[in-house]
Amino acid sequence: MEPPIAFALTPGHVQAATSPFVTVVAALTGAVSVTLAGLGIAVFHRRRTRSHLLIALALLAFASRAAVVVLTFAGVITGIEHHAIEHVLDLVMAGLVLTAIYYARSMEREAGAHEP
Repeated sequence: MEPPIAFALTPGHVQAATSPFVTVVAALTGAVSVTLAGLGIAVFHRRRTRSHLLIALALLAFASRAAVVVLTFAGVITGIEHHAIEHVLDLVMAGLVLTAIYYARSMEREAGAHEP
């Protein structure tokens, strides 16, 4: 039996990795997140702004969570490592989105947008 702290730190979807339902849900969310990342890259390719780049990178970090799930299901990384990596990716995504918003707002101010 696994130590209680390891069980508490392991996400429920990793504990139930043998469930077909969890596998299907993980596959669907992975496909959707990769699709969103592809769309983000396409938008950046078209617009070529720093804000769009930052959002595309955030969507790539979001999609990389699917790779973490695959590696966990395959036994390459442990449940605790999975948990830690996902939290780091959450931090990266939030930082990139906030930076994109800050950058877009600063560019609006420089351009004089929204002035009375």
